[in-house]
Amino acid sequence: VAKGTTHDLNAQYEAPKCHEDTHTQLLSDIHNWIKEPEKETGILLLHGPAGAGKSCIARSTCEKADKAGPMGASFFFWRSADDRNNAQKFFTTIAYQLAMKSDEVAKYIAAAIEWEPHLVNDAPLECQFRKLVYEPCCSIPRERLDIGMIVIDGLDECIDPKVQVSISQILAKAVCYDGFPLGFFITSRPEVHLWEVFDMKELIFATKLISLDRVPGISQDIHTVLESGFTCILNDCKFRMALRSVPRPWPSSEKIKELVNRSSDQFIYAATVMRFISSPDCNPNAQLEIVLGIKKSGRTSPLADLDLLYTEILS
Repeated sequence: VAKGTTHDLNAQYEAPKCHEDTHTQLLSDIHNWIKEPEKETGILLLHGPAGAGKSCIARSTCEKADKAGPMGASFFFWRSADDRNNAQKFFTTIAYQLAMKSDEVAKYIAAAIEWEPHLVNDAPLECQFRKLVYEPCCSIPRERLDIGMIVIDGLDECIDPKVQVSISQILAKAVCYDGFPLGFFITSRPEVHLWEVFDMKELIFATKLISLDRVPGISQDIHTVLESGFTCILNDCKFRMALRSVPRPWPSSEKIKELVNRSSDQFIYAATVMRFISSPDCNPNAQLEIVLGIKKSGRTSPLADLDLLYTEILS
């Protein structure tokens, strides 16, 4: 079992989640999809650029689904972690979580491993999925299978594009042709090789696509995140002396709007700004002025201003 791959393990404890007042409609739409008893689309694919908030949405979705009932399993890929940047333990980790959620599923998985011990370490991905995930779940009547979905975050963070495609094809085949009872919620950057899989004629009607680029209200959500972050700084006792002579409201609405504008609808910009401004042993107002003093980039890339911010932080 891969360590730190699920939304509820210690490795994820400090990982960011959606602010309670952001992405409200999107999270509601995703949750409604999860609750559909007979899904017209077995795969929900959320795609967007780096820093757009896909992992936060996936984590918030998992937590909401957990409160509503057993959600099944989750796997958070991460390029920098040896256990999470490949698929060596992907399906075995999914199977382990499903076994923890359902005693009936656990019996079928245990029987499969007892009969074929090589499934855990040496079997091909498709064989692992079929024997440890697909067959155990399909062996139980749907009315007794109290598991809603499987969440796969950051599929593009798996370092081998060929493996990304292989996973996509395995899941797509299960949903389209084999009647797999669980839905898959997948997040990824819009990689061409993945797009080609889910854009196949056979999958168009089995896959629901959501582009974060087209979700309305992102700028307002980023404004909410920044406003909330500044309120926390103002209420933090360790910054009380540093901010006691700073005019209120702090910061001004114009400065928050400027930060929103510089974010280019990328949540990672807002998160990086707040971490920099709330750095221990620093004056938050001085840190804010450093950020606002960075000359805006003339480049069209949505992450251009983030590049400049990182350059300033590291200088």
